[in-house]
Amino acid sequence: MGEPEPANMNPPPMNNWKIDIIRGLSETPPISSTWSICKVPMNLRSVNEDAYTPHIVSIGPIHHGEKKVFPMEDHKRRYVHSLFKRTKQPIAILEDCCDTIVGLDEDVRACYIEPILYDKHKLAKILLHDAGFMLELFFRYSEMGSKVENDPIFTTSWMIMTLQRDLALLENQIPFFVLKSVFQHIAPRGAAGLPTLKELALQFFKSILNISEEAFVAKCRQKGNHLLHMLHNCYLPSNPIDSRSKGAWEFIRSATSLSQAGVVFQKGATNDLFDLEFHNGTFKIPPLRVHDSTDSLFRNLVAFEQCQQDSKHYITSYIMLMDRLIDTADDVKLLQQEQIILNDLGDGDDVSNLFNNICKQIVLKDFYFAGLCNQVNAYAKTRWHRYIASARRDYFNNPWSITSFVAAVLLIVLTLLQTLYSLLAYYKS
Repeated sequence: MGEPEPANMNPPPMNNWKIDIIRGLSETPPISSTWSICKVPMNLRSVNEDAYTPHIVSIGPIHHGEKKVFPMEDHKRRYVHSLFKRTKQPIAILEDCCDTIVGLDEDVRACYIEPILYDKHKLAKILLHDAGFMLELFFRYSEMGSKVENDPIFTTSWMIMTLQRDLALLENQIPFFVLKSVFQHIAPRGAAGLPTLKELALQFFKSILNISEEAFVAKCRQKGNHLLHMLHNCYLPSNPIDSRSKGAWEFIRSATSLSQAGVVFQKGATNDLFDLEFHNGTFKIPPLRVHDSTDSLFRNLVAFEQCQQDSKHYITSYIMLMDRLIDTADDVKLLQQEQIILNDLGDGDDVSNLFNNICKQIVLKDFYFAGLCNQVNAYAKTRWHRYIASARRDYFNNPWSITSFVAAVLLIVLTLLQTLYSLLAYYKS
């Protein structure tokens, strides 16, 4: 009997579709651990897509080339030309900026969670135009009286507000170090009297920020990976405390419902949105100005928190709390009367709809105001406080009611005294 034939040690040829799968897996780049710019999750975008989409200008690679924002590209080039004319050697400095940005290509791509399809030179061109446009815009905004004539961005009434809105979108960001690299070429370190890049950038957004002058100065010192991150830092509590409840907690009821339960609302003394206080039935809330950009700004701040891996949900918590306080136009009216809501948007329904819709599809990881809610709920659920509130509402809601109540009390007291005197006189006789 012959010896068995040796087994075939060569594997069978692999099908092309399997080769494609293996090649695709090996070519898929890993996600960077330093990303900070991403697309808005579809669950948030589906509620209000317009709030996350640029109206007139694209910044960065995500919305570049879209038809809606294409007309602004000419303005960008004019602004970049004007920016480098501020220097003594515009062409040489422009070349240096180009080389610097190309050298940052790997770091830039690491800031975006999704791959950038442009090659390094096309991406560098996009970043140079966008960074140059933003810097010249900030310079002109800070110079106020010395803007270039016939500049439609400053002579058209709605342009600045729309640019403030667009530059604060999550998908419309470039890394801050790109802005800084161009800024350092235009304004060398140590230039006398020149504001810092952070001061220039935040000054542009100051009119839509709900913070005091003191807080603004302090916030200008904080770091941020991009402009939206810096704006997010502006809203964070100045002295954060762990107000989260260690046990179970419930959301508070609407402002009108709490008022009926005896809670008194007052305007807070500071502009720090997180400086809310509740003591002995008085709920102090810092004022919030609501305007045309409020919805988009808060939605993108919330989206930023929802996308970040280690971000605490400060803004999300604030919006959730305001959503619970504001359920109807009556709640808006109550808070407006106390100057807690400063309404530049429209009627009460517009404000209530804003807060009722902004929280849809949001996932809340940790609620900053859990402890505060428990304090308010405990007070509002006390039966005696509801009785006192009912008495105030029914008997002390106007001067005539108070007068009638006092007169009735005096009449009862006088009647009791008269009866007492009559009884004493009877027994003495």
